[in-house]
Amino acid sequence: MDKKMIETIRKMPKVELHRHLEGCISAELLLEIARDYNVKLPSHDLNELRSLIQVQGHTSSLREFLEKFYWVGMAFPTLEAVERVSYCVCRDCARDNIRALELRFSPVFMSMETSHRWEDLLHAVLKGARQAEKEFDIDVGFIIGISRSNGLKPALRVVDIAANYSGLGVVGIDLFGDEEAFPPELFTTAFKVAQENGLNITVHAGEGGGETNIKIAIEELGAQRIGHGIRISNDEEMMAWVRDKEIPLEICLTSNVQTQTVPDLQSHPVRKFYDYGIKISLNTDDPAISNITFSSELILAMENFNFTLDEIKGLMLDALDQSFLEDYRKEILRPKLERELANI
Repeated sequence: MDKKMIETIRKMPKVELHRHLEGCISAELLLEIARDYNVKLPSHDLNELRSLIQVQGHTSSLREFLEKFYWVGMAFPTLEAVERVSYCVCRDCARDNIRALELRFSPVFMSMETSHRWEDLLHAVLKGARQAEKEFDIDVGFIIGISRSNGLKPALRVVDIAANYSGLGVVGIDLFGDEEAFPPELFTTAFKVAQENGLNITVHAGEGGGETNIKIAIEELGAQRIGHGIRISNDEEMMAWVRDKEIPLEICLTSNVQTQTVPDLQSHPVRKFYDYGIKISLNTDDPAISNITFSSELILAMENFNFTLDEIKGLMLDALDQSFLEDYRKEILRPKLERELANI
């Protein structure tokens, strides 16, 4: 791809729906936090730290990929640090010209090394994002994540907090983690409560587990979007079902290769899904862990799956339509995006 097109993609206004706040913490930011808040790390050498939290090539499985998050959990020693992390992540997204962003995070993970109350964590995360919104051209909504490995009781607590802050910066909930060990049906009770409270729902499914998990996530958990959903590529009947249900798939190309959800990039079914009429969005998942940007992922899609510039522009508008951001925010954003994209 020529330099002019690369610069066009970098400057293009973007919409991203599947990005983990914790997975945006770079070695540089972690090192800054450690120095400013006296956090003990295994190394204060930047290159050594990168090797601990960044995927080198690919991992053997989703579980091995998730192990990269261990030291990232040290980035939240105080609520001030949490606010700073949130601000920096949103700022960096804005610098990549992401105009509408959904960030998801786990209060369980962020409080593992501290005694932070979940409500206080949420306030700090929201405060950092609101500051970034004031300084940059970006709209941010938060999805609170339920970790499969933590069980039902914390899941119900997450739903309660999300319901209390719905419309105040929280736009939905997510279920993530090891789906082979903890299939979606274990969390039906929590998601029924979520549906009763009118919460938007996305679920990681069909990434580390089979396509059956996708159907359960939609039918029993009420998922309006599916994180990844790659396994339906094995079953045309399921592909047709997801297409006809108009359930969007949140696609993360590099992440899917690194977690061995697909054996290699060429095997990824993103183009197959798109041509089949399945709704999709392109996303980064955990850009600091994967050493990518949203712009680089869009370029990857164009170079390897023959997505045209017009198709990429269309996917940005599709992502806005699929977003859980409040309707009034989307109504303000859409004409601005349409105008800017039309001029590219």
